[in-house]
Amino acid sequence: MHSTDQAIRELSQALGSDRVVVDRAGLLQPEQVLVRQFEKAFDYVPEHLPVCILKLRSTEEVADAVRYCNENGLSVIVQTGASSSEDQLLVVNDHTVVFDLSGMDAVVSLDAENMTATVGCGMRLARLEQLANEQGLTTGHWPQSQPLACMGGLVAVRSIGQFSTYYGGIEDMLCGLEAVLPDGQVVRIRNVPRSAAGPDLRHFFMGTEGAIAIITEVTVKLFTHYPDSWWKGAYVVPSFEAGLDAIREVIVKGFRPGVVRLYDKLDMDFNYGGFVELQDGEACMFFVAEGPPSITAAIGAAIDEIAPHHGARAVDTAVVDHWLRVRNDVCKILGTEEIRNRYRETQAFYTTCEVSASWTDIKRIYRNVMANLPGEIDNLLGIGGHVSHSYQNGTNIYFVYVLKAKDPLRMWESDRAVKSAIVTEVLKEPTGGSVHHHGAGKMRANRVADELGSSYDLLRRMKRELDPNGTMNPGCLIPLEAGGVESDG
Repeated sequence: MHSTDQAIRELSQALGSDRVVVDRAGLLQPEQVLVRQFEKAFDYVPEHLPVCILKLRSTEEVADAVRYCNENGLSVIVQTGASSSEDQLLVVNDHTVVFDLSGMDAVVSLDAENMTATVGCGMRLARLEQLANEQGLTTGHWPQSQPLACMGGLVAVRSIGQFSTYYGGIEDMLCGLEAVLPDGQVVRIRNVPRSAAGPDLRHFFMGTEGAIAIITEVTVKLFTHYPDSWWKGAYVVPSFEAGLDAIREVIVKGFRPGVVRLYDKLDMDFNYGGFVELQDGEACMFFVAEGPPSITAAIGAAIDEIAPHHGARAVDTAVVDHWLRVRNDVCKILGTEEIRNRYRETQAFYTTCEVSASWTDIKRIYRNVMANLPGEIDNLLGIGGHVSHSYQNGTNIYFVYVLKAKDPLRMWESDRAVKSAIVTEVLKEPTGGSVHHHGAGKMRANRVADELGSSYDLLRRMKRELDPNGTMNPGCLIPLEAGGVESDG
């Protein structure tokens, strides 16, 4: 391993010192990085800082830099929008180089004829959406992190957006990509409508969280934009389970509203209590249908017909309009004094854990989590949940919870304990998925083997084959053992 001083000198010679960040303030990471957001309000200082942050601008620079790191015993973490929420960007040793690829934001092509966009990994999703809208198109992708997120990171964590029931997740949108392996080899997966030439290698890179390769360019689908033909509906249902049954019927009968959401009382009261008043045990569900007017009208009529069969009563859609206005507002307060003051005053942390399961199993998961967690987590102030992404064969639940700080500088330990307890309940069920779309990161890496079961060995083999030196994002996908070595089992 090179000394860190030597690495800084040689990387500065290759790139120019202006693109190698070494000052302590710069190394403490941008405020929007979600790593330890709560702890930052209490003057948290990371145990490890990067050796430096490289501002890279091309695939060639990425290939040269990762090859250098791989050959000289340096770990690599890649960031673009830096909106990670599961510790993907947490530095875990004293020899890590961070690649900042946010400057790789070129539009290679925006092809309205073939409904695709090819962009650099650092292209902000919000900017791509704006460019697409100017041509009457949309990305169809609206994660809560949309104002911050960049295209490479969205692919790396298998992102999903708020209109997913209509447009799909990033796996349904990705057409092709370019990536750099740890040894500097550049590989490209061609953009074709469909291919049966072996396994779909796009999925080889999606969800790998920078632990196997570096995604440098992506090609995604675009869709016709229909901003003026939305149908919206909101309902109160007698129970969360009744809401699940109603949503299931909508989906399995073939209707695809873009937004499908169901909130239990705690979650609704916490976020939207001024719009819908729920009695104990009740839940609120709402929908937004997007697309050609004839389609949205048909979807709306079908939902209006299905909902009463499950005891639903229609309510004012003001709650939908409010959700549409504020759904991405959390990005505006990350890293601000406003949120830090809130944390200091309350010493309470509101966060989430998103899981999935079949229509049958999700009911048991919800019941068991709600019944068991309050007794297992002694600093849990409250827990609720909502559904936000539904499929032919099942749905997700976002469990939302509030924790009281035991030690404000170690809130992450309480958060991990809650996530692990939820995952334990999820994995009791045969179709339970412990991570729906945030990625496992380093926060949940210790449960990846439990999730994958016998197929976990395939992941370990992929990692060993492509990253034998353990260069790429150590601690993601494959958890670290004591001493900072990646586990082999």
